[in-house]
Amino acid sequence: MPYKEKGMWRAKVTRDGRRYTCLKETKGEALDWESEKRKELKESSKTDTAYLFEVVLGYLDYAKEQYSHSTYTDKKKTLEELMALTGNVAIEQISPAEILGGLILTKKTHNLANKRRKDLHAFFEHCRKFHGLARNPITDIAKFPQERKAQPVPTDTELAKLLLVAGGRQDRNMLVAFANSGARRSELFRCKFSEDVDFAERMLRLGNRKNRAREMRYRFVPMNDALNDALQDQFRHRLPDSDYVFQVRAEWVDRDGNVTRRHPKWGDRFTARRRYMKGLCKQAKVKAMGFHSLRRYFASKLVENGEDLETVRYLLGHATVSTTDRYVYRLRADMNTIRAAVHAIQKPKGTEKGTKERDIEL
Repeated sequence: MPYKEKGMWRAKVTRDGRRYTCLKETKGEALDWESEKRKELKESSKTDTAYLFEVVLGYLDYAKEQYSHSTYTDKKKTLEELMALTGNVAIEQISPAEILGGLILTKKTHNLANKRRKDLHAFFEHCRKFHGLARNPITDIAKFPQERKAQPVPTDTELAKLLLVAGGRQDRNMLVAFANSGARRSELFRCKFSEDVDFAERMLRLGNRKNRAREMRYRFVPMNDALNDALQDQFRHRLPDSDYVFQVRAEWVDRDGNVTRRHPKWGDRFTARRRYMKGLCKQAKVKAMGFHSLRRYFASKLVENGEDLETVRYLLGHATVSTTDRYVYRLRADMNTIRAAVHAIQKPKGTEKGTKERDIEL
């Protein structure tokens, strides 16, 4: 409704939180301007309506450039399920209730439900910023409570068992490198001899994009004897046409030992090796664990040696000490849980001495 301002009439229209105003000489002119402005904004909103399929295609192009292949694949799967649920509707028409019932509550565990919620929240936040979505519908859906189980931290003996059953030289060197560098899987797999390994200074450079700007940031980890020997062995037996420290070398041979075919990514870097550790643990008859458990093994050695939080933060590649503090707290809690479980086991009757595991130095 127009109002007087310094002898003139101020016309005012508010739309999607934005205010449009204009000064007119008469109240009638101000009313006419408001009416025309509302019509203009209404027509504009119809023309600029963003529909799901087109927005998803644009977002996936963006995600492919910004995130790792595995993250991109997860986001793509989530959005494919969203499109199958809603069809090609205007993004404004998608309701929280529809998403909650059709996509999030269908997951078997709270962990999977929260992961799905996170992917959808990121997508609709993109829609809010770039496609005029008034409100992110995922904001109204609360996270589900999760029970965090104790994460496995291998003992020296368990790690030795894994090394004994590892399939070949490269696999053994890889396990040693993970356990003695604290590297994330992606960090170690992208390492190159020419750029990231300095044998003269005995330094290993590790890089990741775990920051808001998605920039590659590096840290340098000193190589102890075990890590240095493993990487030296990799260098001596590297493939001639590959600069990666760890390369895909899968090949198939016939009964006569002749190579019949090689992996399509022969000589390229690994990306995940998702099933490798699971099979290795089963073969070694130790508790199931992944590559991240070897990172926790490295962190546990730092904690046992009494390293300060800042040193642990740097070597683990955390952005802030608060992250390291939580990591170390959880690590200690998990180790205490494991120790409590071990000490709760009673000795069999008739025995004076318990068994003692022999720690193998790595």
